[in-house]
Amino acid sequence: MRSDDINYLGIDRVLKRGTGQIIERSDDALLVYDTVSGAFFLDCDDCDTGIAVLNKHEDKGYRLLMTVNEAVAKEAFTRYGFDEMLECYQVAYFNKAPETDDGLTYRIADENDLDALIAVYDRISPKELSEVVKRRNILLAYDGKSFVGFMGEHLEGSMGLLYVFPKYRRKGYGAAVEKKFIAMTIEKGFVPFGQVEKDNEISLRLQEKLGLDKSDKLIFWMWKL
Repeated sequence: MRSDDINYLGIDRVLKRGTGQIIERSDDALLVYDTVSGAFFLDCDDCDTGIAVLNKHEDKGYRLLMTVNEAVAKEAFTRYGFDEMLECYQVAYFNKAPETDDGLTYRIADENDLDALIAVYDRISPKELSEVVKRRNILLAYDGKSFVGFMGEHLEGSMGLLYVFPKYRRKGYGAAVEKKFIAMTIEKGFVPFGQVEKDNEISLRLQEKLGLDKSDKLIFWMWKL
């Protein structure tokens, strides 16, 4: 695995921030566990090798798993009793930090903002959203005194949680807050990256417009409810 490989930026992130534990590393496979998100990341080219590595460490109790290998994903989904699978493209920003002079003001969400966030965002659980807020990883955007939207970072390090209130949509606020979040991530010393569901053409076009590259391969996330 190379740190600039768009497919494996999730592994790169958790290792660089010091929360990734290498469970097994060989010439053919790499299995990493992230202590913050509880996610396992598997890098392998060969399906049999990948499944053998997962079998070897089955006692870890896989709750959340990411792999780029489609054959491994399909086999692991059934073998380990996952409930849901998400197929998505990885997107990443490899350019210099974007300009963010957009007239908006920003602040980091704190626990006092949690109820307002939970009320409008249900793509992750309230518990997970609370953990994201505690890690100071949600950025709130304001146009004057109006709270127009927000964006955050999932527990494993990917950008997401982008939300613009309905009455402020189609005004460029989503792009503005993402550009600001990208700039903040670069300032922290990380490559900004995220995942977009494979059929979400609107979001994929937005990422392209903002200058993010898209992976050629699909990323497979699977989890237990």
